[in-house]
Amino acid sequence: MAEKTPDFEVGTADDVTPEIIEIVQGIVEGWYDEGRIDWENVWDRVEKIPLDDGRGIDMGEDLNSPAIKKIKKEIRAWRNSG
Repeated sequence: MAEKTPDFEVGTADDVTPEIIEIVQGIVEGWYDEGRIDWENVWDRVEKIPLDDGRGIDMGEDLNSPAIKKIKKEIRAWRNSG
């Protein structure tokens, strides 16, 4: 039986890749196109989408981590650019 590849852990701002930003943008665009974003729901959805290399994504438990803050900042800037 093949070993499962460990999930990609997103804990630091440097862990936030363009691929992860693209995944989050797709979720926000599809579910929260207007109004308030339910970030906890977004993170739950992100963790269900595999990366291109097949690994899962682990967003961690700290909703105030540097990675989460970076993603939120980039998504807000993307939404504001319209």
